[in-house]
Amino acid sequence: MIYDIIVFGGQSNMQGQSEALTEEREVRGAFEYRLLSDTLVPLKNPVGEDVKYDGSCGYRYFDNIDAEEWLKEHVLGSSCYGHTNLVPEFCREYVKTAGRGSVAVHAAKGSTEIDDWMKGTPGYEFIVKKTLSAANALKRAGQSQGRIFFVWLQGESDAIFSKPMEEYKTKLFDLADGLKADMGLERFGIIEVGRFTNDARDDEIINAQEAAAKERPDMFVILTDHAKKMGSEPGMMRSDIAGHYSAAGLEVLGREGGRKLGEVSNI
Repeated sequence: MIYDIIVFGGQSNMQGQSEALTEEREVRGAFEYRLLSDTLVPLKNPVGEDVKYDGSCGYRYFDNIDAEEWLKEHVLGSSCYGHTNLVPEFCREYVKTAGRGSVAVHAAKGSTEIDDWMKGTPGYEFIVKKTLSAANALKRAGQSQGRIFFVWLQGESDAIFSKPMEEYKTKLFDLADGLKADMGLERFGIIEVGRFTNDARDDEIINAQEAAAKERPDMFVILTDHAKKMGSEPGMMRSDIAGHYSAAGLEVLGREGGRKLGEVSNI
């Protein structure tokens, strides 16, 4: 089987901050790569790993943790509380649609702006390091590597800080170009950001993401825009943390995004 590498980047909704661990089924035809142990493991909830800036093992985020201290110490984070993330459902749908296996590389962290992931930052360097290490792990395992994709769910913090559309779009271009040069990225998939500030600041980020896909369709693709309307759909959002998707909401985004990327991957 050929395994495509799918990198999952972004902030808290991509890190995973749902309210429950809804299921723990292994995804057939999919692995998760863990940098700290340099291993491929069966993909299932919860996903990700807590990695400190010095590359050492961190600790999972729970409600009794000092959030500011956790953010200062960690460059990457696992699913908060050990709960459901969108990655397993995404890869489950991807494998079914694309007809190829997948290796998930989870590289996200809550409360980050796009600036925290640009080339030259620790966030960027760990994305590249983790992805290339995943490719090496596949090779050691005697498996065939396919294409490398990036899936982005981010922009809430940039909306809070009123980042203009053109600036955010330019940084998306720069991020994609850097990842293409440094790790062989072929397509940059966007799970379009939802409503976080609930005012015009959200529109700047949403419009930037849509414009990126229109202006550079060879690189960018909108995987789903469902998040924009989830706030009005029962059960899709956490009631206790504004702007964060429930386990059910994350699974919907995962299924829709995985199906779309699977279709695009065969073009």
